[in-house]
Amino acid sequence: MFGKKKDEMAMEEISRMLEKLLNGEELKVADLTYGDTLPDKIRHQVIRLSEKMKGTEARVGKERDETRKLISEIAHQMRTPLANIESYTLLAQSANADKRNGYFTALEKAEEKLHFLVENFIKMSRLENGIIQIRKESESLQETILSSVLMVQGGAEQKQIDIWLEMDDKVSVWHDFAWLGEAIYNLLDNSVKYSENGSVIQIAVKQDELYTRILVSDQGIGIGKEEEGKIFQRFYRGKDVQRQPGLGLGLYLAREIVTLHGGFMKCKRKEKGLDMCIFLPT
Repeated sequence: MFGKKKDEMAMEEISRMLEKLLNGEELKVADLTYGDTLPDKIRHQVIRLSEKMKGTEARVGKERDETRKLISEIAHQMRTPLANIESYTLLAQSANADKRNGYFTALEKAEEKLHFLVENFIKMSRLENGIIQIRKESESLQETILSSVLMVQGGAEQKQIDIWLEMDDKVSVWHDFAWLGEAIYNLLDNSVKYSENGSVIQIAVKQDELYTRILVSDQGIGIGKEEEGKIFQRFYRGKDVQRQPGLGLGLYLAREIVTLHGGFMKCKRKEKGLDMCIFLPT
């Protein structure tokens, strides 16, 4: 009878614990009695379940806050081109032929900005949700880099910026030509955008047994010491580039792409400019 009574008391205690769990109350490990009996094991399992639920709630809360922030950022970024499209459309309706042409040009620029925003948001979403599959092949790295250089060549020429490439043309590494090219383009685009007229951007590739390193070095405005840990964050823009066009997505997307390749990225401040480095497994 005594054993039966003890078992009933243990089950009542477990029932109270489960009721607390259902009500969202915190269960304390200190209240447990330690032993090898079945009720003791169930108590421990209930405590573990409580801790797991707490961790899940915290993660869901964090994801919810990040989603709200993301929606707010997207709305903020899209507000200006949408407002421009609305304004220039109304102005064009009542303008003469000469002014109408100017408004149509402004509309095209606003539409291009909106298209650019949407494309980058789609890329970001697909990367974060694992929709994009990186298809790696052992390809020439030089071809991938040169294709990225070609994409920024027009902007570089407008600012009389020279782009130098130093690498062995036989270097190959397992990578996705299109997506790694996108990551390298983002680094070069930033360098061109934030470098002075007549400066130089250097690309250097070195390979050893462990890693293939792609270094993009510029003579631009660089970043502050306190920004080294922030520049890869989504939507982060340095304090010295707020007046420049941009979203703060380029480096974030580049790092996500490199991570999917099994690599990592580092940045290094210089007296003038910035070194951005991609490390890929050799």
